[in-house]
Amino acid sequence: MKICALIPTYNHHTVLADVVAKARSFDLSVFIIDDGSNAQTRQVVANLHDPDHGVFCHRLAHNGGKGVAVMTGMKLAHQAGFTHAIQIDADGQHDLDRIPEMLRAARNAPDALVTGLPVYDDSIPTGRKIGRWVTHFWVWIETLSFAIRDSMCGFRVYPLAQSLAVWRSEGLGKKMDFDTELMVRLYWRGVPVIHIPTKVTYPDGNISNFRMWKDNVLISAMHTRLVFGMIWRLPGYFRRGATFAPRQRDIASDSPPVSSEHWSEIDERGMYLGMRFLGAVYRYFGRRFCLAVMMPIIFYFYLTGKNARRASHDFLIRAQKAGANITPTRMNVFRHFLRFGESALDKIAAWCGKLGEGNLDLPDDTESLFDYLPRDQAVVLLVSHFGNMELVRAIASRDRDFRVNVLLHQKNAARFGRVLRKFAPESQVDLIEVTDIGPDTAIMLRERVDRGEWVVIAADRIAIGARDKTVLTPFLGEDAQFPQGPFILAYLLQCPVYAAAAWRSGKTFRIAWHKLADQMILPRANRQAAITKYAGAYAQWLEKIVVNEPLQWFNFYDFWAKKKADNDQ
Repeated sequence: MKICALIPTYNHHTVLADVVAKARSFDLSVFIIDDGSNAQTRQVVANLHDPDHGVFCHRLAHNGGKGVAVMTGMKLAHQAGFTHAIQIDADGQHDLDRIPEMLRAARNAPDALVTGLPVYDDSIPTGRKIGRWVTHFWVWIETLSFAIRDSMCGFRVYPLAQSLAVWRSEGLGKKMDFDTELMVRLYWRGVPVIHIPTKVTYPDGNISNFRMWKDNVLISAMHTRLVFGMIWRLPGYFRRGATFAPRQRDIASDSPPVSSEHWSEIDERGMYLGMRFLGAVYRYFGRRFCLAVMMPIIFYFYLTGKNARRASHDFLIRAQKAGANITPTRMNVFRHFLRFGESALDKIAAWCGKLGEGNLDLPDDTESLFDYLPRDQAVVLLVSHFGNMELVRAIASRDRDFRVNVLLHQKNAARFGRVLRKFAPESQVDLIEVTDIGPDTAIMLRERVDRGEWVVIAADRIAIGARDKTVLTPFLGEDAQFPQGPFILAYLLQCPVYAAAAWRSGKTFRIAWHKLADQMILPRANRQAAITKYAGAYAQWLEKIVVNEPLQWFNFYDFWAKKKADNDQ
């Protein structure tokens, strides 16, 4: 593997020598492509030409655009024996101290495209920021994936053979439409994408080569080509099992379809990245527009989520047998997916402050949420993946004297935490990452309970470290596995235990609240039986709510699956 640096320039010369020197400090040969620049830049480039010290300059007689310059440089580098090229903009926007990390990632995954993931400071123009979000949205549509998190950063390591193959066989945009189109077309060919966070600054006096009218027209035309290209590839996409091309290695794409083996092995398929995007859309355009934006994304998940569709259909059959007024049809399965998407949108709205107590359907004699909830004492709150309890947590967190501790599965907690901090940095909710509830977690939570704080934990999913720590209890007509952990934790914390749920009902949200015990008691002699009793009481309470609102149940996997050990016997 042999990597060089590739620097296209058009009338950027002020910091060009510094950029070249920085690249050379990492022992990279440098190819500078002068895209028909003015006389001053031409002279600077000519002065930098030094083949004996690894700097090669090539001038194009006429300005052909960034795409032409980069592809010309790739061709020259490939002819010189290089396998990869790290593209660097000539205006000094990027943090070049990230070069070693990008080179390391490229060497570890030579088949991948390694790209900078911009981390902007306040110097980014507002128009650029909005334009980038629009492009992000269309790229997600064009790839049917959230794998490409930023397609416009000009700081990336290209595998030369694959990139030149795209150029020769499909052609590419020649100007500001180049970076995005090449990335999408490489993704279609099965090239995985690795993102490296990179600080980006717009220098003072920076001269942009972006032409507001002409380049926006070119970018719009590019997205039109790519959307039709995506549609053309759809038959093969579905035939290959929701991929555009066979992949040897998929480092930054979506995770595999839902599996009944264990819920925690199911990634949220870009959900939290999508939530950040939708949060911006919601703030600027409102709920209706946001729902319209979400529809193709939800439809994509519906089409590609074979196992999730099957789980939804099987659940609806169970719910109907248990008395739910629902028919397990394809349309209702799609409505099930749609409700899940709406729930995600309501979470965003709640944490953005767009939903408040006025949206809650509280009892007639209740003036405030805190008149309804036990605010002045510590409680363990058992919740489930039903409805939108997030709404209550978001509203409650606005009270500066009220703290909530939410236990989440480790893999998803970090992602959700980043989104939460983005939407509500002042939140009084602490997200605690756990894979299992051990002594350290229990001691830490005991200290928080002593301060009168809430502890919230899902009682309908089994942590990955606790697959054998379950009890079986009837739920919708058949025994289902419920985790022991929440009930053991409630016993250790020695405080009242409540079951709670909240869900959308028309334009308002309903809340269900039920005390399971003032204090859980688990005798040593028959602890398992006691846990089973408490889990059964919780499941019985939950079942009544689920039967009344089946489309608010968001466990899209086989909730009734037997333990793997049982299947192996």
